Amino acid sequence: MLWFWLVIISQFANAGAQLLDKFLLTKNFPRPVVLTFWTAVANLLGLVFVFFGFNWWPGWYLLIVALLSGVAFTIALQFLYMGLKKGEASHIAPLVGGVVPLVSFALSYYWLAERLNFNQGIAVGFLVAGALLISFEKSKKHSGIHIGMLWAVIAGVLFALSYVMARVVYLQDTFATGFVWGRLGSFLAIVPLLFSVKIRRAIFVKTKKQKKKAKTGYIILAINKILAALYFLGMNYAMSLASATLVNALAGLQYAVLFVLVYVFSKKIPKFFNEYFTKQEIFQQIMAILLISIGLAFMVI
Repeated sequence: MLWFWLVIISQFANAGAQLLDKFLLTKNFPRPVVLTFWTAVANLLGLVFVFFGFNWWPGWYLLIVALLSGVAFTIALQFLYMGLKKGEASHIAPLVGGVVPLVSFALSYYWLAERLNFNQGIAVGFLVAGALLISFEKSKKHSGIHIGMLWAVIAGVLFALSYVMARVVYLQDTFATGFVWGRLGSFLAIVPLLFSVKIRRAIFVKTKKQKKKAKTGYIILAINKILAALYFLGMNYAMSLASATLVNALAGLQYAVLFVLVYVFSKKIPKFFNEYFTKQEIFQQIMAILLISIGLAFMVI
């Protein structure tokens, strides 16, 4: 059950990272593409795994799958950040988390011939139901479906594709091989962005006021990427040990943590975190957390 505890730790780290993502998009990097760019650059730190059983030539098939895994991950990040920009973190992130295990299950079923036992199937059902329930948004800006939710669904599909492709490589080669080539693919996905003058200016050219704002943002970004790195490394290693469907289904835990964090921070420091909560929404979130808890119980039985 090492994979289980790795996922639990990873989900707590990612809850913090996604909270900071929303903060950065609101206060420091209003254009999602800027955050996507620096996230992909930070992913290059994963190259350190070339010293831990890395295979320089896994063959054309595994090489292409690993690179595409990274490309899909970066594109998914862009859609996630676009969704977070339009909606509230405590709703957008869970919607992504609800889509990922469903798509992961379909891909793993047909591509990897993976099957779940009865308890695992029940657990995935509760975890996905909890994540989807917690995603329904009623705020000052939105009530029901909005464009941010579409971006979240697309992000979920792409994240699932990325994770399953990574799992394909992990099953046939070393963890380091899949992880390193995936990080290179993630970086290669942002290279075309640099051909756009408008995007280059958004990333690099700053006025004096923007530089001051960005300086604070980069400090928060560094903390954000440390948390994200813990999450990504833990999740990927867990997927080298267990089914991508099971690993991704446990993502529901982070959304329960994220809801609690956002609720507390919205009350304590509304200047920086100001999400809108009705009594009905709080009840809905509590019910979702109960579903997630039941799912976790079935997962470990």
